[in-house]
Amino acid sequence: MANGYAGKILKVNLTTKEISAIDSARYEEFGGGVGMGAAIFWELAVAPGDWDLQDAFDPRNVISLMSGPLAATGVPGAGRTSVCAIAPETFPTPLFHRTSFGGRFATMLKLAGWDGVVVHGKADSPVWINIVNDKVTIEDAKPLWGLNTFETQGEITSTVAGRTRFDLQWHQIEDDYTTARPQIVCIGPIGEAMTRVAALIHGSGVSARTGGFGGVFGSKNLKAISVIGTGDIEVADPAGVVDTRLWHQRNFARGATSPGASCCMPCLNADRKRNSYYGGESMCADEYWYIGPQTGAPMMGGSSGHQMRGADVAIKWGICTWATKFGGAITLPAPNAPPPFKGQLPMEPGMGWYIKYLYELGVLGPGRKIDSYPLPMDQWDTLNFREVFCDALTRKIGIGADLAEGVLEAAKKWGRLEEDMNSGALRLPAWGASWHHSLPGVDWAYSYIFMSGDPMWHGFFGLGGGGGFGGPATYTAEQLVETMAKKVVPFDGEPLIFSNAWKGEDAWKTGIYSSYKAKMLAWARRFAGFYNESMSICEMLLPNFMAGGSAGPSPELEYRYYKAVTGSRNTLADTIEIGRKIWNMERAIRVMAGRHRDQEKFAPFMHMPGATFPMGGSKAVYQNGEWSFEDQNDLYLDREGVEQFKTHFYRLEGWDVATGWPTRSTLEELGMKKVADLMDAKGKLGG
Repeated sequence: MANGYAGKILKVNLTTKEISAIDSARYEEFGGGVGMGAAIFWELAVAPGDWDLQDAFDPRNVISLMSGPLAATGVPGAGRTSVCAIAPETFPTPLFHRTSFGGRFATMLKLAGWDGVVVHGKADSPVWINIVNDKVTIEDAKPLWGLNTFETQGEITSTVAGRTRFDLQWHQIEDDYTTARPQIVCIGPIGEAMTRVAALIHGSGVSARTGGFGGVFGSKNLKAISVIGTGDIEVADPAGVVDTRLWHQRNFARGATSPGASCCMPCLNADRKRNSYYGGESMCADEYWYIGPQTGAPMMGGSSGHQMRGADVAIKWGICTWATKFGGAITLPAPNAPPPFKGQLPMEPGMGWYIKYLYELGVLGPGRKIDSYPLPMDQWDTLNFREVFCDALTRKIGIGADLAEGVLEAAKKWGRLEEDMNSGALRLPAWGASWHHSLPGVDWAYSYIFMSGDPMWHGFFGLGGGGGFGGPATYTAEQLVETMAKKVVPFDGEPLIFSNAWKGEDAWKTGIYSSYKAKMLAWARRFAGFYNESMSICEMLLPNFMAGGSAGPSPELEYRYYKAVTGSRNTLADTIEIGRKIWNMERAIRVMAGRHRDQEKFAPFMHMPGATFPMGGSKAVYQNGEWSFEDQNDLYLDREGVEQFKTHFYRLEGWDVATGWPTRSTLEELGMKKVADLMDAKGKLGG
């Protein structure tokens, strides 16, 4: 087994209570993280052929929590845990989905001697999995059932390590000693109730939000997984790791985002505002959960303290703050915003915002067409409302029973789905994932329809006239595309893949509907599939293609870390090809679950003015033979253009253009003959 790997993956069958180990080398060809998780899912959930992959709460659903080979080696941002399974949150049907979370779980898992944890089956009563190095036990979780996520972690920590004063006092773990606390991922009451908007919570609120995987834990009667380890991980070139990290930090440093910020393990970004599950600040969707729908500020005129108390409510209950947002980080003008918000929409209007919209519209409330019981709608902007909201979803009483199925299922039941998708009140581009930087960066938007939710990849987000994450744009559009064209192996030397032209003939020939843009998306999915989702490097840290107005360290930096840790002889192009293999494995699973070209469509609002939010929408375009930056805050998608793009993309990927299904030649080229054989036997192989 290569350096960087622990060498084995923990497999737990909760139905039979069987605990076993899988040799990681069997799946090394898929890298790690989601790559290994997808390959294992195929083997354990798809290949047996005994279910249709439609019910995320079926005991046969296999959920994996995987690290990457760079975890626990000192590589910054590489301590993420990748999660994948059939997800209950996707709409209109559950689909194979992947998400991830940071913190310290993956690092501790590796130090305990495991590359990942794979769980299938269902326990006959609540349990939690206790991992102490090589010793793994299935523990009784009945005393934990009903506890919030902070209480759960506190109880498990006391069970594993007694009354140890962590960081100050050594405690014995088998024959070794440590000052570390066990690292725990768990669910709250929202997950126990098998809602479709339940998150997996780790530590202070580091969470796997999208997908509803907390509900999958609940369906298996699995309250938590705890791990503590005292081992280590070997790397091929320790000095190379240190030298690369120093070069990274000295030349492309990312500083703390707030006073007292801490890091996931290990990282340089210092953007994790909480450092324990008993204090500190939250971040991202959690801190925005208590934000006003129009003001962009904490509700009731409150301070950031109110905002963080709102985040505490969400984290303790274990709810997906992304799907259930009440407002958003940014509120901006939107030409097609529905009444009563008069041209204003939060960037990511979620379930909380949607019920307020219906209340203001006069169709939801006490005794109205959609009865709001038990929600006190007149207290919508209070913390008390948040508590009642979570309780109603957990106990599935009144309107809570509808909302527990997800906002789109609720809208469908209420007869409002078509109307509110057309108006943009339900701003979900595809597969039930709320809008998130979808346009004008069409690589993000297109990923929505080919995947099964938010791609959550900021790789190309900052490539514009405004600089984005790369700082002030001191380069011209032509300099940008020429620099980037050198980085995107094997499509290097083709700057046209970065043209975001969307009007006239240029859009179809060299712009967002062209074969060039298909290459940009293909490269993004392959790169992200290997480095962000398989090596599990945090995409908020890397890639960094343009920094400080000039070329950034990616992809050389990621490749240097990979080589130093694993000692692999793979070239950069080889790693991108492994990303293509992972992408095809995910595609094969989704096709076996029913995915077809006809389903890969955007919501109507993506084809109307207002689809793009005015938030630094300047992109490089090639028009009339010249490169320039164009403000694209008015960009929206042409239906026929999207269909042409899909044809280009399927052809490039070696998939059947009529169905979007992988072909035998493509799969066999990637060493996936057994996958092709099974798809062929089930009538799901592309022609």
